[in-house]
Amino acid sequence: MPQKSRQVWGTVVNLLLIAALLAFIFGNSLLDRAQSSEQSMDVLAVLSGLLQRVFGYSGLTEHVVRKLAHFCEFAALGFFTQHLWAVRRRVNPHYVLHGLFFGLLCAVADEMLQTLSDRSAQVSDVVLDFSGAICGSMVFLLLYLLIHRRRR
Repeated sequence: MPQKSRQVWGTVVNLLLIAALLAFIFGNSLLDRAQSSEQSMDVLAVLSGLLQRVFGYSGLTEHVVRKLAHFCEFAALGFFTQHLWAVRRRVNPHYVLHGLFFGLLCAVADEMLQTLSDRSAQVSDVVLDFSGAICGSMVFLLLYLLIHRRRR
């Protein structure tokens, strides 16, 4: 497959992944308080059972599960946003900052959406979401650098 065609397909697939991730994130923000809590409790039950079997202890709470979910969703968003720049051959500080700003913008939008479903917007959640986007971005960039160093 020619390089240009691979780049186009990679871009399309990456944009679809980012769109699906945003639909998931924003969809969860539109759940009302009871639905969101029920979903968190289901995840808590699964994770607690897993931790109990593996480590013999599970001190997870619903609060921890919610915060971990926020962080992980946005870490994935940061990872795939930076991957998009790599597919487009645009890995440089300018585009990395664009990706981080996109993560921050999505974090703010996510919190604002929660106000539409009887939940509150919290600055601490924006910080947590953005921290996830930063970490996901850094994980991708480290992997990218390691792979490119190895190829040389």
